[in-house]
Amino acid sequence: MKQVEEILADEAFIDWASNQTSERNSEWAQWMLQHPEQKNNVGEALKLFKYMKLAEINVSESIIEQEKMRLLNSLNEVKKPAKVVKLKRYSWLVAVAASFILFVGAAYVFNAIYGKTEQKTGYGQIAEKQLPDGTSVILNSNSSVKYAANWEKSKEREVWIDGEAFFHVTKKLNHQKFVVHADKFDVIVTGTKFNVLNRKNKETIMLQEGGVTVHFLNGKEIKLKPGESIEYNGALLDVDNLKPEKAKEENVLAWVNKRLYFENTSITEVCQKINELYGIDMELGADSALIGKRTVTGILPNDNLDVLIQSLEATADFKIEHKGNKVMVNLPN
Repeated sequence: MKQVEEILADEAFIDWASNQTSERNSEWAQWMLQHPEQKNNVGEALKLFKYMKLAEINVSESIIEQEKMRLLNSLNEVKKPAKVVKLKRYSWLVAVAASFILFVGAAYVFNAIYGKTEQKTGYGQIAEKQLPDGTSVILNSNSSVKYAANWEKSKEREVWIDGEAFFHVTKKLNHQKFVVHADKFDVIVTGTKFNVLNRKNKETIMLQEGGVTVHFLNGKEIKLKPGESIEYNGALLDVDNLKPEKAKEENVLAWVNKRLYFENTSITEVCQKINELYGIDMELGADSALIGKRTVTGILPNDNLDVLIQSLEATADFKIEHKGNKVMVNLPN
């Protein structure tokens, strides 16, 4: 299996990630189809590639050579077969990015390049935050937004989101762009209200007012109109099939009013949602195969974990037990 640093050093991957048109581009797409087990590593490589490209660092040839040697030496130290990589057009990007992956990870890349200010919420907390330009951001539980330290002086107001947030963007007289970065897409804003979800393998954008352009890492762009949404499950090859859909605004934004909306949602998904929002370990009990077939439909309170669990149990479809640090969902007696 290819490691992240090996993928990032592959020029075919770089062509594909840069939306270059070439035979290598199609070869890389075919390779991904043949190796679905590499999806996570490719996703990590894409995120790091995106950060490094945004930085546009000027790196000297001597640094490139140093980083090349560090990469190859590190691969040898962990007993991986050292591969001689041909560093051409993107040599600075490959060398620096590979070094960061091996020694400090993608999170440090963000800090080193940009510096950051962070606004965040804890588990079970929903809060409204203000960005330096007056933009209002309502953060769902276990969510954060980050932006560069020199945010107001930059050409674009860039924000990185982890979790879920509702934005009400302030327009600037100089028409300075507002861009929200999720893992697999960017939202380019022209003064608007919208909701963004960026968790694990599910990412959604719903536009309430104004206009946005959703830009994916493969170069595809989709313009949304008010009342439209896009849901992306994270599959790298599914982007071309995405189309805007009519959004159920009251359902998507139920969390803003401290409610959870479920419509024929599997109990497995419900547990996952509660785990994400409250940081607990909620899972199916001994009869998981039977329990997993059950679904939940309704609007449940989301301002108190105990009340939420009691409301779920009140449906009479489940019996919920606390066992130490775990919450077990079982069938009723």
